[in-house]
Amino acid sequence: MRRTLGICFVLVASLSGLNAAATVALLDGRLTLDTTDAFVPDQKPRKEKQSIAYFTAPESDAWGIIMRGTHGLRPEGLPVYLKNKVAEYTKGMSWLPKLNWLKKEIVTIDGRKWADMRYIAPRDNPRNPRDGLLYTRILGTSYEGQLLEIMFTSNTDENPVLKDRIDQVLDSMRLEKSK
Repeated sequence: MRRTLGICFVLVASLSGLNAAATVALLDGRLTLDTTDAFVPDQKPRKEKQSIAYFTAPESDAWGIIMRGTHGLRPEGLPVYLKNKVAEYTKGMSWLPKLNWLKKEIVTIDGRKWADMRYIAPRDNPRNPRDGLLYTRILGTSYEGQLLEIMFTSNTDENPVLKDRIDQVLDSMRLEKSK
């Protein structure tokens, strides 16, 4: 059976009227998130078979991706997924002077368990834990027995506002249970 992704982008204004956000609905409307005014759908998306959606930040070197795994993942497997992902990224980022994990834990969002990972490549003598480059946040969960992963990163942008926008996007995420 072939499933439609149900992708829908709706522009909405925030209560302040200052920031426009796009509400994105995926997986037949069960996954929603607000991309804030910093991210837009990528006009040249990559052709990875696990990808559901791509986003770019036109004003900076930042992007986001939502992927659906091809291998099974049950909720009880989230701690192993988290451990392996942290090890993979820590080893894979060896070209950086240091990768500082701001968060790497299992959290509950709307009754569903998620692996919440956040890391940054800090500068020398950082002013705070988020002072640096390559701020990345990843949320992963088991959805219909498969991995659902949402990742946004700021690559080389030091702007703290962009890091806040990444957190706003992921904090806005809602995933309804399968029907």
